[in-house]
Amino acid sequence: MKLKKQLASLAVVGMMSIVAASSAFAAGVGYVNFDTLVQAHKDFPKVSAQMQSAIKSANEEFSKKAPTLKTDQERQELGRQLAQNLSKLENSLIVPIEKDVVANVEKVRQQKNLDCIVAQGAIIAGADNAQDETQAVEQLLK
Repeated sequence: MKLKKQLASLAVVGMMSIVAASSAFAAGVGYVNFDTLVQAHKDFPKVSAQMQSAIKSANEEFSKKAPTLKTDQERQELGRQLAQNLSKLENSLIVPIEKDVVANVEKVRQQKNLDCIVAQGAIIAGADNAQDETQAVEQLLK
């Protein structure tokens, strides 16, 4: 009788070990809509307003300076410089938001014990088992 209990206990422990090992090897894959998360970030409206203001200023500057320039090449160069300045500003404003989104994606990955979280649409095969974690990350961004 005592041997049967020990064998039963051993069998239960063995099954639990197998389940734990298999879950450790395949915790799962999550995915997020990265653009949605960037737009849901608490700082995005402020960044968007800053960019709109900068675009308006650049357009005004181009309209003011372009007529004084003598060649199309000079006007194109002015346009290129203004566009380059806007691009640098956008990068300086959006990169911190993207880094915060990535940090919060990592938090959700760790909380849910997932192997990885990828951008929505990045999974070519096997997406039927992936979990959408966009909402979970979005809650952390508010």
